[in-house]
Amino acid sequence: MPTFKTYMRILLAHRIYIVIYLVIISITGIAIGLSTASGSSQHFTATSSRVAIIDHDDSRLSRALSAHVTKGNTVVPLADNKKSVQDALAQDMVSYLLVIPKGWGHDLMVAAVNEGTAPALEASVSYRSGEGFLVDQEVRSYAQGLFGSASLGGSQSDVVHATDESWGKSIGVSTIGQRATPLPDSLLNSALFSSYPIFASVTVCIALLMKTLNAKALHGRRVASPQSPRERNVALVAACVCIALVAWAWNFGLQAAILGRSAITQSPAQLGIVGLALLAYSLVSASVGFLVGQLGVSENAANAVANIFGMALSFLGGAWTSLSLLPDALVAVAHFTPFYWAYRAIEGASAMRGVSASSVLPLVGCVGVCMLFGIAILLVGITLGRARTKQLG
Repeated sequence: MPTFKTYMRILLAHRIYIVIYLVIISITGIAIGLSTASGSSQHFTATSSRVAIIDHDDSRLSRALSAHVTKGNTVVPLADNKKSVQDALAQDMVSYLLVIPKGWGHDLMVAAVNEGTAPALEASVSYRSGEGFLVDQEVRSYAQGLFGSASLGGSQSDVVHATDESWGKSIGVSTIGQRATPLPDSLLNSALFSSYPIFASVTVCIALLMKTLNAKALHGRRVASPQSPRERNVALVAACVCIALVAWAWNFGLQAAILGRSAITQSPAQLGIVGLALLAYSLVSASVGFLVGQLGVSENAANAVANIFGMALSFLGGAWTSLSLLPDALVAVAHFTPFYWAYRAIEGASAMRGVSASSVLPLVGCVGVCMLFGIAILLVGITLGRARTKQLG
């Protein structure tokens, strides 16, 4: 116990790192989670996009197409000149811009009767959002509907009436209940972000503790003390585990208290899996810190390792961006990192539709794989420590 308390005093001498890595960055993760919090609704509500229409044709078909585009969207007035169009797109004033060429309605009627090709529309979408692409798909579908109705004959008014009638028979949207309440997105985002402060804080603190203990003067006094090597090692392991537990309890406790209050009662199993995954990653971070400390690196090097590897592992694990956006080669590399498996457990718990052995056990297996990384890294650190002890003694 006295040795353990000594280790804790050494750790508290570097409290600045605890404040920076553990407190400040963790609170940043909570703020990110709060910024992504959104309420749920029992009813489907379509998203309103900012659209602009320039109709050079002014036919019955073009007016019907314009009315279809404006329905449910916000119309932005736009002058019919090149500069205004370019400014609207460059400044993200509109998500979708439609220009209907002169003679488009007449050309569509003629092409439909003669089994030709429908005339093209001039459309532009904003580069900042995907909303414009969705509006464009709907516009093209409606225009194709006009073309199909025109092939049956009749006037432009008949074509518009037939198209609107068939379009109105669209599929309804309903909400399907789940047997398990999903975790809030804010909690998921904060849990993923916390991988960085957990890794950085635990790695730096343990590495600096090991650096202090491995200093020649202190190392000599430790070896000469009446304590057995077993007692010293047990105290050191207890100190490392304590650091990991404090980092985990602080991060996960904040997430559960601020972002996951409803999940405590509604989704206890999913919340437990998230906590278990973060706990496993905290222990992996402790193993990394132990290894870095055995290497005898400087304080600056320990900070560099904690930051660079912390960010890299979080990135490869999917904390910063979705893994679906990464190249296949990078995703393959991610399989060999510990947080990838913790991420799979966290994401799987968040998307769980029902709590059962078949849905929980695979996620627990992912947590186990994450722990295996920690065990492997710890064994490497122990081997290096023995070699270093023989070299010094």
